[in-house]
Amino acid sequence: MMVEFPHALRVDGRFQLVALTYSPVYSPADVFGFAVFTSDGARLTDVVSLDQAHSHWSQLCEEEKETRTVPRRRRR
Repeated sequence: MMVEFPHALRVDGRFQLVALTYSPVYSPADVFGFAVFTSDGARLTDVVSLDQAHSHWSQLCEEEKETRTVPRRRRR
């Protein structure tokens, strides 16, 4: 079994859009797929196309921003 290496292409908050290769050194020619990971290294998607991974990553980033920007009531 070959070891997959994630290489972060985009990072926003807790989420990373990564290119997957079988090499620890990134080379665009070696990419076999893309995925979304958390900053802790948990994989959130299967191996998918760049468009699918980017769409999923963007959605997660937007949802995270919406939950962080909910106004809090101030105590007086």
